Amino acid sequence: MLRTGPVNGTEPWRAVTFPERAASKDVIMPRNVILIQIDSLNRHFLRAYGNDWVQAPNLEGFAQRAVIFDRHFTGSLPCMPARREIWAGVEEFWWRGWGPLEPWDEPIAYHANRAGITTQLITDHYHFFEWGAHSYHHDFAGYEFIRGHEHDNHITAPLRGEPSWARRMVAEHGESARIYLRNVASFAHEKDFFAPRVMDAAARWIDLNHTQERFFLHVDCFDVHEPFHIPEPYRSLYTDEAPDDFNPWPRYGRSDEGELALTEQELQWIRAQFAGKLTMVDTWLGRVFDALSRHDLWPDTAVIITTDHGHYLGEHGRIGKPASPLWNTLTHVPLMVWCPGQPARREGAITQPVDLHATVLDLLNLPGTGPHSRSFLPVLLGQRTDHRDLAVYGYANARVGVTNGEWTLLRDHDPRLGPAHWYSLQVGHLDARSYPARHTRPTVFPDLVAGQFIPGVQTAHWRMPAQSDDLRHLTLPREDLLYHAADLGQQQNLRVEHPREMRRLEEQLRAHMTQLGVPQEQFARLRL
Repeated sequence: MLRTGPVNGTEPWRAVTFPERAASKDVIMPRNVILIQIDSLNRHFLRAYGNDWVQAPNLEGFAQRAVIFDRHFTGSLPCMPARREIWAGVEEFWWRGWGPLEPWDEPIAYHANRAGITTQLITDHYHFFEWGAHSYHHDFAGYEFIRGHEHDNHITAPLRGEPSWARRMVAEHGESARIYLRNVASFAHEKDFFAPRVMDAAARWIDLNHTQERFFLHVDCFDVHEPFHIPEPYRSLYTDEAPDDFNPWPRYGRSDEGELALTEQELQWIRAQFAGKLTMVDTWLGRVFDALSRHDLWPDTAVIITTDHGHYLGEHGRIGKPASPLWNTLTHVPLMVWCPGQPARREGAITQPVDLHATVLDLLNLPGTGPHSRSFLPVLLGQRTDHRDLAVYGYANARVGVTNGEWTLLRDHDPRLGPAHWYSLQVGHLDARSYPARHTRPTVFPDLVAGQFIPGVQTAHWRMPAQSDDLRHLTLPREDLLYHAADLGQQQNLRVEHPREMRRLEEQLRAHMTQLGVPQEQFARLRL
């Protein structure tokens, strides 16, 4: 069963000692910025956001000294769309889904390089280097890629048997599970795992580069993403169950019914592994904090810790990031910022990942911003308490959510009401070019139309027919869902009781889309 009380025995972690903050009435702008993304990081697994059982003392210590943003919401989903928002300041899901940076994008690193700031990316996020998401690393002066996570086409040496803990994983995932097992077959120690290697690489980079006049370091850690495969002591930290009876890589979908249904015992074990992986990430994140302390960089360096999205672990009867409404478990995400000279506090301004682009540039005192990014530096500096009136998030040609902080509307696209298109210079739907594309993929793309469809983009690009995967088999879209902020678990749909709030959010969403100039079919498909 899931262990959520105190853990007995020797604790495998320790918290970093942070410096005392000197009182100052002056605004202190940092010389350096470190942006740390921890993939799939659930807000409700962090003590700063109310958790009382997951042990992450370094994140907790950081939060006690940081500005905590309480209303930070995802934007374009999932992994790579979220990253283009951060890299380029583009709210992309209105025009396309999973894809590369476009030639007209101006990433943070591009602006920093032009100003003579040293830039570095450290990541194990293998999507950067496969079909479907290339070019994100190109602008960094240096990058370090830790190989082997999930479906990364890294190791080809044949497996010498399948470990007992992976038998159910292989039974459910087949070759994709074997890819992962080949990649991790040589792992013998905790330090061999992905998060330890990413955080250790970041700490080593700081050791070697702390004398740079200025730097921008982007650490993109694919953990706590599945597979939830972790070494001891983390594997048993929150459970007494033996791993051989469970699958550390549950398939996305309904966890409460159908062929993918999981027992409560299985869900508790999966949550224990997610929590254990988070504790491992936190342990090695401490090395990055140590490096900052060792070189006295805290007074000169802004540190941002956030994620791309959450991950269902049985909430609302779901696992992973399936075709389902965009409940807060997936979309209400953490954002914590250490900014020199700023007191620790909580902020209620609505912010989104797309705003990190302009905010990091502002912190570095650099001109330029992505077309949809808004710097929340005035909020960070205590000069304002508001930022956005609305947070809008969604999957391309699929489903959206919109919240004004008090009310949230979740709505599906209706595929009967308008055609679905993608708009990009890259031909083809790139999310179809991951692991399966090594064996079969489209190489002929009919019905392409060239033109200038994206507002502000002067380069001709393609409009191409798109298929909305998660609505393909639905006769009708799901009903609208309306929640009040007081309903933290989003359990009570108030659509019927509060039609005025529904209409108000519809009008706000329509105005937002009009301001961005999104394609007309999006208005039709969303019944706007």
